[in-house]
Amino acid sequence: MSRFAICLSGRQLCRCFPALFLGFTVAASAAFAQSTATKQYSSSADDASSQLLDQGSGVLSYHSQESGQNSGGYGNGGYRQYPRYGEPTFHHLAIEAGAGFGAPLANTSKTQTFGYNIKLGGGWNFNRRFGVLVEYEFNSNGIPENVLRAVGAPDGHVHLWGFGVDPIVYYKTSGRWGGYVTGGAGFTRKSTAFTATVFTGSYYCDFFGYCYPNYATIDLGHFSSNQVGLNFGTGLTHNIGDSGAKLYAEVRYLWANSPSSTLGHPGSGTVSMIPVTFGVRF
Repeated sequence: MSRFAICLSGRQLCRCFPALFLGFTVAASAAFAQSTATKQYSSSADDASSQLLDQGSGVLSYHSQESGQNSGGYGNGGYRQYPRYGEPTFHHLAIEAGAGFGAPLANTSKTQTFGYNIKLGGGWNFNRRFGVLVEYEFNSNGIPENVLRAVGAPDGHVHLWGFGVDPIVYYKTSGRWGGYVTGGAGFTRKSTAFTATVFTGSYYCDFFGYCYPNYATIDLGHFSSNQVGLNFGTGLTHNIGDSGAKLYAEVRYLWANSPSSTLGHPGSGTVSMIPVTFGVRF
């Protein structure tokens, strides 16, 4: 090979060297950038995974600390522990609503038949074991046929309603099932009415032109009394979730000091009955 060819090759190499160097630099930079991005993505993924693991550990730790505690009384949610006393929280509130039936006892069964009851209440839990509620209860019972015949009335009813202040003690405050005892005293009003259903003398007609007679219920006799009422009983609760709602069933003994009949005032005597109530409480 001639010296001219060698020199020409060297000159071409010298001319191409800057372009080759530039291409090599660009390729190396691109490879380095890709490597750096991969490392950063991997680091970010590792950080995200660590955060998820930390959060999962926190959740597991929270449930581990909070699970297994479930007060059977009012206002204690799900399986969480009862809040520390003094903290601002609605869990200390006690709310109930229920309905059921009432069975008359002893002499009351001679003047009243089975009926229904409605109960509403609200109050405050001072701690895990003790609370106080203000309760409203309404009882409606029928009148036996022999009493109705004796007074000459075709129908009648006895209504007993009142407000009471009732302390409550929770004797079971862990697990899905809870238990309590309660009782108290308050104002009670008893109302007895003898009624009849009569034709009003008018008719009403429907859209198709058919007409029907109007009937109305009238009082043939009515008397009432105000007195002190006492009650005591026990109940069971069953948690239905973390919201604090619980189904409950309870039975109580109810006594009202209603006056008996006298020459100057009619009456049906002292009330003694067993209300059984089913409902929901928080």
